[in-house]
Amino acid sequence: MNPCLIALPILLLTGCTPLKSLPYFNRSEPISAQTPGVAITRDQSPRLASLSFFSDTRFTANHAEPCVRELISVPEQEAGIVQYSGNDVLTTEGLLVVDKRELGLLPSRYRIRFQLAALGQLNGTRYGFSRIRVARKDALGLDNHDFTAIAPTGQTTRQVYRELRRLYQQLDACMAG
Repeated sequence: MNPCLIALPILLLTGCTPLKSLPYFNRSEPISAQTPGVAITRDQSPRLASLSFFSDTRFTANHAEPCVRELISVPEQEAGIVQYSGNDVLTTEGLLVVDKRELGLLPSRYRIRFQLAALGQLNGTRYGFSRIRVARKDALGLDNHDFTAIAPTGQTTRQVYRELRRLYQQLDACMAG
């Protein structure tokens, strides 16, 4: 069945029923301050402050740095600096470039810039992403912008969360050996 034929009645009925947003197919759960690992600023206009993920994989410096260098691009102004604080904390700046299609049609590119801190703990490793900013460019120039802070909810927030969770999973698998 044509998705437009399904969406049209929904659009027509939105005036009759209260919907928070359109029901997108294959939509993931919304991201909010209650999502584990999500921190939101308490500023006048709240923004996504950080994301953290925990794994029971043991942190080892000799695995961590090669994994970071393999999986994370470095912003142009950085020199690929990976820093250590003691034997159990690694920090670095990172950049992810994500190509996707908006509404299944419009090619777009997200660039996600962040600070990563991987912290070895007694029972595993905590991966913390902070200073998260996103830039977006699409083929029609509809919502292009340079690096900006991210709202605490919405499509961009879900996209950033998915991509940083995917990066965390890749880093963790690499560090596990």
